[in-house]
Parts: sequence; C-alpha cells; structure tokens
Amino acid sequence: MAQRVVFAGGGTAGHIEPALAVAEALLLKDSKLSCEFIGVRGGLESLLIPKRGYRIHYIPKASFPRKISPKIFLFPFLFIGAIFKARSIIKGSDLVIGFGGYVSTPAYLAAFSRKIPILVHEANAKPGLANRLGRRLAKVTAVNFEQVARQWSGSVLTGMPIRQSLNSLAELSNKSSFKQLNCQSWGFDANRPVVAIFGGSLGSTHINSVIADFLRRYQDKYQEVQIIHALGINNELPKASSNYLPQPYFHDMASIYGSADLLITRSGAVTCSELSSLGKYSILIPLPHGNGEQFDNAAALVAQGSAMMVSNDDFSAEWLDKNLAAALRSAQKYQAKSVGSNAKAAMRIAELAQEILLGK
Repeated sequence: MAQRVVFAGGGTAGHIEPALAVAEALLLKDSKLSCEFIGVRGGLESLLIPKRGYRIHYIPKASFPRKISPKIFLFPFLFIGAIFKARSIIKGSDLVIGFGGYVSTPAYLAAFSRKIPILVHEANAKPGLANRLGRRLAKVTAVNFEQVARQWSGSVLTGMPIRQSLNSLAELSNKSSFKQLNCQSWGFDANRPVVAIFGGSLGSTHINSVIADFLRRYQDKYQEVQIIHALGINNELPKASSNYLPQPYFHDMASIYGSADLLITRSGAVTCSELSSLGKYSILIPLPHGNGEQFDNAAALVAQGSAMMVSNDDFSAEWLDKNLAAALRSAQKYQAKSVGSNAKAAMRIAELAQEILLGK
C-alpha cells in the first residue's frame, strides 16, 4: 500500500507554495506516494491546490483573533473542532509536513496525538507561533534562515523550497527572449522597463490605493515605464492602459520574475527567497501586522544590496514618484551573487521526508 503524506499550510501563498514545491519534489523521488493537503474552505489553498492536481481536505478555520472581540470566546471551540477534524483526516497517514500558519497548529497537535511523525519547515527570519509549537513536536525541523538554524539547535538549514518553474528560470540562459515573449503577450514593449507590483497572494488594499493614486497623478510623467499589477483575487480591477496592465493574480510567477526589471511587493518569506534566488531587485513594503517577520525578511535583502525598503505608512504616491527612477537605476546595476540559491531546497526537504518514511 502506498505511503501517505499530508501537508498542512494554508491562508497565504507563503505557506501554500513551499508545500506544493515539496510535494512535487517528493513525487519526483517516489511517484507511488500519496500527497494530500489540509486547508480551510474559502482560503487561497482551496483554489491553488486543486488546480495543481492534489486532493485537499478541509478543517474549520481557527485563527486566534489579534484584537479583543467576541471571537475570542469562540476560538477554543473552533480550535478543538479543527484538531478533531484534522485527526480524522490524517488517520492512517505516514507523515505530516507543516509550513506554519493557522492550518498547521491543529495538524501538528492531531499528528502528535496519533503518534504520526511530523516534519516542520520554517520560512521566516522570525518564526511564528505555529512552528514554534510544531518544532517541539516534530521529528525534523527544516529552516530557511541561518540565524533561525543557530537559534533552533538540531534544525536543518535547507533554504526555501520554490516551484520548479522558478528553478528552471534561474538556469535560463536567454532571458531577453523570455522577456520579449511575455511582453508581447501583455502588449508591452520589451525594450522599455517593466515594473511588477503585487501585495501578496490576496492583494493589498493599501498598495492598490497607492498605485491608483500614483497613476492618477504621475502616469504621464512615467510613460516609458510599464506596470503589471496583481490586485488580489477578490478586488475589482481598474481600467487597463497602454502601460498599465491590472490582473487579479499572477498565476505564472516565472513570467513575472523573468520579465520584470523591478518588483514592488510585500516581503513575505517566499517572495524574498524567490527574489534572492532569481537575482531580482525590489522595493519591499513589509506587512505591518504579525510578529514583525516581514521587516526582518526585507532587512536581509537590503543588507545584500538587492532591495530598497519602505514602511507601509511611508509608502505613498509621492514616495514612489521620488524613488522610482532611483530604484530602476539600482535594478539595472544590480549584479546578483546567489542566483539559484534555493534550487535544491525542495529536494533536500523531500530527502528529509523520505528518511522519516524509511524509518531512519
């Protein structure tokens, strides 16, 4: 009977995409494995995971409220319900692999209660609550940042698993032809600069409003700059123009990374790892919520000279007008030293999973 691996990671692409990359790597190593996912209905995982051909099981959403509200009183009941649902889903599985976030915590506790081995991957420079718990229950913990490996003794420094299409892009020799093909499909001129903007997998209301204000006030000044902008799957798209292409979501990130001269985005762990591995220059706007991990992620790229960082409050149409030209010049001059740095991360985590499955 085929061994069964259950992946836990949902809510944002920062948890989903690494899980998908590891599942892909595991199946390349052993096509007989069964790889399934746990998520919540209505989450981004309910769109992305079935689209990639994997089975997904759903548990109740039990995220701890960040503000005092009546939801705090409902949380314990939702959380316990999520654990029991996860227990029924993972029954009979051979391994649970978690990537953090509110989907992972119930999965970790369910797996521990059923004595199913756990493998954790921590993507951020500042670990979240779910994985701080998960690593104490896990057989193996893999991490993305060296400073986390130093803090968590016994962890394995693997880097960030990124999708195979991006690994292939890092190895592509003729990137100019690749850009030309994509620009042609977007109606852009490949000889003019392309700026790609996205506010995380669900979009960013603040970034979207700043870009709308920037276009309204300064578009005529930047006619040579072409902007492709993902606003989020639930947000209304503004009108396109000859140098502005709005989209709900970037499904083909290889085309974006391979064609953009500059990227303006949040600094989630996946995004920062992809930027670093592909040698791209960016303007990073850390999400002001959470435990500050996005600031630390962005600071690591600024330190290596591959990014400019601006706080969410300071990011405005005026700020972008003052800094866009300088950022484009920096992007043109930037010479990456670590292209392909995360190419083997998914395979390394898959190897760790295989060792657990083989009982090593």
